[in-house]
Amino acid sequence: MKKRQLALSLGAIVGGTFLYQASAEASASTVQVKAGDTLWSLSTKYHTTVEALKSVNKLSSNTIHIGQTLSIPSASTSQPSNKEEKPSAPATGSTYKVQSGDTLWKVATRFNMSVEELKRLNALSSNIIYINQTLKVNGSNSASTPTTSKPAETPSKDANGTYKVQRGDSLSKIASTFHMRVSELKQINGLTSNTIYVNQQLKVSKSSQTTTPTTKPSTSTPSTSNGTLNVSQMISDAKRYIGVPYKWGGTTPSGFDCSGFIYYVTKQQISTTRYTTAGYWSVSTPVSNPQPGDLVFFNTYSSGPTHMGIYLGNRQFIHAGSSTGVTIASLDNSYWSKRYLGAKRFSK
Repeated sequence: MKKRQLALSLGAIVGGTFLYQASAEASASTVQVKAGDTLWSLSTKYHTTVEALKSVNKLSSNTIHIGQTLSIPSASTSQPSNKEEKPSAPATGSTYKVQSGDTLWKVATRFNMSVEELKRLNALSSNIIYINQTLKVNGSNSASTPTTSKPAETPSKDANGTYKVQRGDSLSKIASTFHMRVSELKQINGLTSNTIYVNQQLKVSKSSQTTTPTTKPSTSTPSTSNGTLNVSQMISDAKRYIGVPYKWGGTTPSGFDCSGFIYYVTKQQISTTRYTTAGYWSVSTPVSNPQPGDLVFFNTYSSGPTHMGIYLGNRQFIHAGSSTGVTIASLDNSYWSKRYLGAKRFSK
């Protein structure tokens, strides 16, 4: 009788242990959505892809909700590591192996390239890259290794108070380096847009007198009706940040949300308020036939406008998507066409 009781007790203990382990394994392969989570951020955190997350959870869109339980695909069931991985050096002087957390924008910035240049060099048709993917990072086959481990040299102005534009520079970067405002930098150099060129000489102090005249880019594209926003410059500025990752509430090139992206692009030309998507909808004027530079609005997860972008023409628009970062999309895409609310012209 005692032996039978002992056997039953051992069986209960073993069974309980098995159930505990099974429960732990089940909980380790799922995650509950929290405020600020997106499919892109979760895919990065758990070393998988947005497509894999959507497939295993049978999602037809990129919309997720707070409190929703998502399954994590494949072997990524362990808790994500909080240890930040250091980018490894390129395999050769002209290639780089993609690390966890990398984006095209991060890789392009690391090697002083533009996102468009990086995509063209690697024949990429989208902004999606994968861990351990090998990317070409310059156009030559030289053995020189990009100086990723050395800190960038601090740009300096010459005796005449001018600065020569380097690859990877932008007006905002140069203005920040020399403690100036973008508008001030443009004013003293007679610039009408934010476009600058490698080796271009820019004045970086008001006292600069002797400097190579700056080349003014063409401004043939008309500005918006109230004359406050130059459409050509607006679109050029927006495309400069293709590949920048999505960040909830983000308003800088380290990460944008949809309205934060519009705010950052427009403030390069005018002093403006940081509106939400609904705010831009309220202050903008409806247009029946959108023109380049107009704002396009969508309803993605609740009533009213919840997403927006800048219309480029030819049914294309640029926006900061939660799963794509800054990218160009089509109004004819099945996802966006069903959610399109209309276009408006921003004039403040």
